Parts: sequence; C-alpha cells; structure tokens
Amino acid sequence: MIVAYTRISTTKESQKHDRQEKAIMDFSKENGFTVLEWFRDTISGKTKAETRPSYQHLKNRLRPGDILIVSDLDRLGRDASDTIMEVKDLQSRGIKLIALDIPYLNVWKNTEDDSIQKMVIDILVTLKAHIAQQEREKTVSRINQGLNVAREKGVKLGRPALKLPAEFIKQYEAFLTGKYGQIKSVQFAKMIGIGRSTLYKYIDVYKQQQAK
Repeated sequence: MIVAYTRISTTKESQKHDRQEKAIMDFSKENGFTVLEWFRDTISGKTKAETRPSYQHLKNRLRPGDILIVSDLDRLGRDASDTIMEVKDLQSRGIKLIALDIPYLNVWKNTEDDSIQKMVIDILVTLKAHIAQQEREKTVSRINQGLNVAREKGVKLGRPALKLPAEFIKQYEAFLTGKYGQIKSVQFAKMIGIGRSTLYKYIDVYKQQQAK
C-alpha cells in the first residue's frame, strides 16, 4: 500500500495542502505508481506527531512493506527530535519512507533496497545527534562568556545573600538568652511561624553575620 501525508499549520487562505500534494503527485507520475490514500492534518507545527489525528490514523493503517510519502521530512514531526523519532519508529515497523526533500529517500527504486533506507536514516540520526551536541556546547560557551563579562564588570554572581528579617533576629536573640524558657529549636520555629529548614537557614546566616 502506498499512502501520502501532508500537513499545514493553519486554515489561512495562504496555506494549502496543494503544494505538497502536487509535488507528491508529480513524483508518482514520473515513477508510474498511484497513491492509494491521502492523509491530511491542518494543525500547528508545534503539535507533536503522536497527537496529530490524521497522522495517527495513517500509522494505524500501515503494515510492514507499505510505503509512506511526504513532500518534506519535517512534515512528520514538531521538531528535529520528534521527526527523527517518527522516522525510526516507521523503520522499526518495516514501513518504507519517501521524503522528496532528502537525497536517496527521494529515489523510487531505493524503496526496494532496505539497506539504503537504513543507511540514510542512520545518517540522519547521527547528524541530528551531532547538531544537538554542537548546540549544547554553544549554549555552554555563551553562558560562560556572559559570566566572564559580568565578572570583569564587577558584577557579583551567584544567588543573592539571604537577608534576615529584623523580627527574626529580635526573636532569635531572645531565644538564645532563654527568654522563652527551655524550648527546643523546633518548638521555637513553630512559635514564630516558620519551618524547620527555614529556621536552620536563618541560623546559619545569623552565625555568619556574627562572625564578621
């Protein structure tokens, strides 16, 4: 079974399925085959493949050996990661993919050679992983550059120092002098309406301030 899938983002007059459909129909005429079924989604490109109704219906219809045709590979997913996941899923299920914008995946006779399909898909996955790694390294580099510039300008980095409420200082010093009797720290925290972890943070800051 040979099926085709198209997706556009909106119902605006400027966007139609026509361009994608024409590209696929021209390809089918050139190679002497007929598309048995067409599946179309008019849905935001930010929508993951797994939540696209027509595409999911299409996937439920496909069986090993069937051929899926798209005009552009990115029609399959929300982003590069989502698209690659769909490509790998189709491959694992024995579905052959034709993407007219991808070299080797846009050659009809290559659908008869599973090794070529596997080779191209493996290249796509490797390339995607490499690009993702480069993006992560660029992000880290930009962050470090920004931090260095901030340091050179004398900007103090890190979280701002915790400022103790004046009322806490007053109450805690009264607690230390025994004004509230022989109560434990947990009881003191409850008395002034703060949690145990907050109390310990306040105490640490108080001690640091007193040590200066």
